[in-house]
Amino acid sequence: MKDCVSFKIMDGLSELFYCMDSVYNRNFRDEAEELVHRYRSRSKNTWPVLIRFHVSDIANQYNDLCDILRKYGVESAAIIEQTPLRGGKLALEAWHYSRQPENYQIKMFQSSVTGVSGSETQMRCEFENLEKMLPVNASVSANIIRTWIYCRDLDNNYAGLVKARRELFTQWGMTEKTHYIASTGIEGKSYPHDRLVRMDSLGIFGLAPEQIEYMQALEHLSPTQIYGVTFERGTRIIYGNCSSYFISGTASIDKYGKIMYPGNVEAQSRRMLENVEALLNNHDAQLHDLKQAVIYLRDAKDKDLVESYLQQYLDDECTYLILQSSICRPGWLLEIDGIAVNNHGNENYKALR
Repeated sequence: MKDCVSFKIMDGLSELFYCMDSVYNRNFRDEAEELVHRYRSRSKNTWPVLIRFHVSDIANQYNDLCDILRKYGVESAAIIEQTPLRGGKLALEAWHYSRQPENYQIKMFQSSVTGVSGSETQMRCEFENLEKMLPVNASVSANIIRTWIYCRDLDNNYAGLVKARRELFTQWGMTEKTHYIASTGIEGKSYPHDRLVRMDSLGIFGLAPEQIEYMQALEHLSPTQIYGVTFERGTRIIYGNCSSYFISGTASIDKYGKIMYPGNVEAQSRRMLENVEALLNNHDAQLHDLKQAVIYLRDAKDKDLVESYLQQYLDDECTYLILQSSICRPGWLLEIDGIAVNNHGNENYKALR
């Protein structure tokens, strides 16, 4: 499997997707330094949008990793505890362009420690702080395309973040009759230990409303509000010369919102990918357009079986990580999210160049 894939757009602009696992070493600092050096060597002279490290023990590894990132000049990286399952103690996902794009502003917003307690209050603060960071005349509803929400002790704290998000979305005019935001809500520990919720958000500015397409595959996946949550299954951004697809956390679910194949990780893997494929097919894309993915497993012992399945069905031009993480419903044994891209644009809109 490749640890970096690229997609050429036009006029020398390309997208680059990185998924890199560290090489196991008993010394975390050495392991982290090797990975960061390898990543910096591969990404030299490119323009980053997203940089996220996944570590196995954030309490003991956070400060060491921050030191190494400063040494190599890596800025605005997220650090989450979700144990990588390919042997090393840390892994990296990153999304870059070969240079800063023109015609649109693409920006990742990092969350910050809120100083409040409780997952509901922290989630509310995350969104309210995000709203304050946006440019004048921008809004969460119109300009935030994708969020990643990491929740410590998901089984006990997920309900709080869901409640806060639903209430704020209603306040901002986002309902099942309008739209929500593509998202992953997943188990993940942040630093320090009392930080129960962390959110990273992708904003794109300069889009006309018609360039944003909210993705559905109603014969495969129910709308999320059926089971009480408020996010889109995915969002397509249509540029003049290409499309980007942001696939939300997707599991083995049917059109009625029910878990399919309880207890059978192989069958759930198949249905999970079928759901992603259905979402893409409904919006002028194919599974082979998927360029980057993260697979979250409840049980690390399922890693070899799941990876064998992924290798059969994911294109060689898709790079991915496999991480251990609890999922919002215990019956889901695994979940995937990802980014796809193809050259299916609409000439009525400005090109991404």
